[in-house]
Amino acid sequence: MNEGAAPMGGSPVRTDAVPSDRCPRCGGAFHCGANDTAPCPCTTVQLDQATLDALQSSYSGCLCMACLKALAAGTASAI
Repeated sequence: MNEGAAPMGGSPVRTDAVPSDRCPRCGGAFHCGANDTAPCPCTTVQLDQATLDALQSSYSGCLCMACLKALAAGTASAI
């Protein structure tokens, strides 16, 4: 299949995995999948409400999966 070609009867498949965003917490490059056709991997991370509230008050953008996983595991020292 050619890059960007549509599967039979479907929409074009996103094949660019190039990091296009910077995590505001760690500064690392990552790709936010919020606007992709498939659900973003961040939807698999479970965070408690207190952590979510702290993140929303501290950052305006998405965090990378590494930071989200560390926060979910309780291994992150600070929001």
